[in-house]
Amino acid sequence: RMTVSCPREVPLLLSLLLAFDCHIAAALSAMRLPKLLVFDLDACLWMPEMFLLDGAPQAYDESARGVSAGSNHVRLLPGAQRVLEKIVSDPELSKVQIAVASSTSRPAYALTCLDELRVGPRRLSALVSYREIFPGNKGLEHFPKLRESSGIDCADMVFWDDCTYGDNCGDVARNCPGVVCVRTPEGITEELFALGLHKFAQGQAGVVS
Repeated sequence: RMTVSCPREVPLLLSLLLAFDCHIAAALSAMRLPKLLVFDLDACLWMPEMFLLDGAPQAYDESARGVSAGSNHVRLLPGAQRVLEKIVSDPELSKVQIAVASSTSRPAYALTCLDELRVGPRRLSALVSYREIFPGNKGLEHFPKLRESSGIDCADMVFWDDCTYGDNCGDVARNCPGVVCVRTPEGITEELFALGLHKFAQGQAGVVS
């Protein structure tokens, strides 16, 4: 678990973050934020992974709080839910654009889950400005496409990925210098989200966890 000291005095702009997590408040205290937050999907934002589903995702099931998919329900991981809710509600983070970069072998399944999953009253897809969802190397394919479509330099991006089946963070760091890359082996958490923002604010780049 990462330990970040919480500032004794927090500007009014950051006061809302204290209820979320002191780590986030500390990371934002420098007031230097990236222009693009990039998230992997499977095992980073949600579970189960698309290749494990025994049926195509359908509609959001309120009672199960997830997207029906055969005998499964696809749900946002608890940490992802909290991180996304904070991004939406915070006056500064809400100005930062969001992208997803996934190498799933079932892009259509992932797109349906993006459209159906909820962050508060909003669909997850409504929060995502750029999406690169296809099998391939993220450092050689996904991130160059994100840079081209968004016009945002790699040095203004932070990336979170579980890196379960390969070192996607390492690939991105090697091929797209400037990106802050955070491994999330158990899915994204508030601490790992804060770590990415904190390292970006410090001017670091490459793999930081």
